[in-house]
Amino acid sequence: MTRMNYVRENVPLSRFGVLVAQLESIVASASQKSPDPLLCFDLLSDLLTALDDEPKESILLWQRKCEDALYSLLILGAKRPVRRLASVAMARIISKGDSISIYSRASSLQGFLSDGKRSEPQRIAGAAQCLGKLYQHFGRRITSGLLETTIIATKLMKYHEEFVRQEALLMLQNALEGCGGSAAASAYTEAFRLITRFGIGDKAFVVRIAAARCLKAIANIGGPGLGVAEFDSLATYCVKALEDSVTSVRDAFAEALGSLVALGMNPEAQVQPRGKGPFPPPKKLEGGLQRHLALPFTKASGSRSKDIRVGLTLSWVFFLQAIHLKYLHLDIELQNYALNIMDMLRMDTSFDAHVVACVLYILRVGVTDQMTEPSQRSFTVFLGEQLQSPEASPSMKIAALRTLSYTLKTLGEVPLEFKEVFDNTVVAAVSHSYQLVRVEAALTLRTLAEVDPTCVGSLISYGVTILNALRESVSFEKVI
Repeated sequence: MTRMNYVRENVPLSRFGVLVAQLESIVASASQKSPDPLLCFDLLSDLLTALDDEPKESILLWQRKCEDALYSLLILGAKRPVRRLASVAMARIISKGDSISIYSRASSLQGFLSDGKRSEPQRIAGAAQCLGKLYQHFGRRITSGLLETTIIATKLMKYHEEFVRQEALLMLQNALEGCGGSAAASAYTEAFRLITRFGIGDKAFVVRIAAARCLKAIANIGGPGLGVAEFDSLATYCVKALEDSVTSVRDAFAEALGSLVALGMNPEAQVQPRGKGPFPPPKKLEGGLQRHLALPFTKASGSRSKDIRVGLTLSWVFFLQAIHLKYLHLDIELQNYALNIMDMLRMDTSFDAHVVACVLYILRVGVTDQMTEPSQRSFTVFLGEQLQSPEASPSMKIAALRTLSYTLKTLGEVPLEFKEVFDNTVVAAVSHSYQLVRVEAALTLRTLAEVDPTCVGSLISYGVTILNALRESVSFEKVI
């Protein structure tokens, strides 16, 4: 220690050292004068920039002083922009310096939060944000503290200030994502209870959004300790939350719902936590798609039916993206889900434009856009089969035709395998008894003509011949 002080005293101050000294000065004078938020913000911004350029040897010289100053600034009750930068700086300096201090810093923050008073909400929020940031970067090293952190979050949820409750759940989200599924089972049980009991139904919409993000975090880390009953329960909460009056809340829960159902459909990705069992063995969420995505969509009614359908539409897309991108299902398998999606239109005999638009969005973004060219070729044949199905409702045929047009435009050509069923699909739809199906079939023919004129050349010639014959027939009748 003596040697380190000697080196510090005899080496010119670097830019980083100067900034740390300024930060210490601000904190030291806080008892006489409250720190200027703008000055602190600028100083912390410069500090983060200097950290990127500073060699590790110099950082080690100033690390302890910098950490102490940042900690003091946070528990002084800094405003949100300042405490965000201070939290980032704390994680950055520990990462670039001696990371052994993560244990003492996390412990001191937990102690402060455990002993915190309700009369100091700004201080509590600052400490919670910093602890969450440390978990985000070093969670795997401090998993043993996850249960205590979750208990602290439960305590903070009883504060009257919504920003404290929000920070509590954001801290929990970072802690869950940082630790993954490697913490004790009791920590995840407590987190599950906290989210469902306090977070989802909170009166502040920002807190409800934070709760939804916690649910997504649980799905992202493999749902440690969750059985089929818990998956069903969480998904039901999410579906109910799609009736919320705030759009951003509905969107957040829609994403969480899609992530949870995707995990439930992939038991091999579900994580078993540490600790005393027994834990339920991973099982597939049988009927999860129908129960949590399809049925609520078809049964949506009332003044918020459109909001619910839009939310479920987003859930479908998030589900399909997770299936393909996270759980690495082949893109050709997305075609199997297309039938479930189109089935939501089977009972739509009166044609609801909003319902059809939602289904089209799912098919386009969730299925077609994720497919490679070979899978898109196969998908055109699949859509043709749906057009030939006698059980397909008019809305299903319209959705199939519109999706077919989009897929053909994306491909830029008409696959040979689709040309073989062309007459029995698109051409047959032109004479369908339902007018909107005929119109959509005509639009699909136009797309075919744009993509591959030779594909519809003979059909156009036939149509022109018929029109000429009809015109001559009308002219002959007038003469008579």
